[in-house]
Amino acid sequence: MKTILFLAFFIVSIPISAKEYKSLKAYEKSTQKETLSPSDWLKSDRKKNTLVWQKANVYNLKNNLSKEYLTIKQRRDFYVWYISEIEKKGHQVVWPRMALFISQKIKTMNSFPVNIFVRKSVKEYGEDGSIIVFNNVFLDLLALYKSDETLKNDAALNWDKKILHKEQFTWIASLYKTMSSKKIKRIERVAKGKFLFSLFVPKEIRFQGKIELAKDRYKYALDRLRAYCKD
Repeated sequence: MKTILFLAFFIVSIPISAKEYKSLKAYEKSTQKETLSPSDWLKSDRKKNTLVWQKANVYNLKNNLSKEYLTIKQRRDFYVWYISEIEKKGHQVVWPRMALFISQKIKTMNSFPVNIFVRKSVKEYGEDGSIIVFNNVFLDLLALYKSDETLKNDAALNWDKKILHKEQFTWIASLYKTMSSKKIKRIERVAKGKFLFSLFVPKEIRFQGKIELAKDRYKYALDRLRAYCKD
């Protein structure tokens, strides 16, 4: 009897994580449900930007369910949706566009033929960084999404500065603390567009400075990448 009660408790206690499903049939098989939950969507919903995808994004944003987005493609497409929503409201913040740009680069870095030339450690850095930033920025994205104040000009710039400071001095900094100097050098070579990576990184946004220093990453993001993504 105790064993049965334990198993029942264990099953109930397992958090049900929403995710993208290939089809409604796959969803039904996995969940034993016929109707998608508010936080779920099908792959076709995301690719076609359907109302199901849009509603799932709103639900997940309001409930801080950033971890429902399991791949770089899903996080990239969330940023696409989010940018559309806040720009409809007149916000002029640029950070979401910067996050989208980086997501697109990470996706390219993992795709043929570029992935042939990128070391596994650099790919892991891109993926880990994407996840850390996405999970941490969600509450800030929600606050802006719900805001009655429209951020333009200096207000938009100040919002970007706040997010970039958190991103480089806190969120991403935690990654660099665990890296070897060898791995940091590899990442820096990519960011600076060295060798074949000159084809991957536009000249206008090639990194300058020491990438392991948060102040250099912040200055680069604010002065160069923000301007590039703003236009």
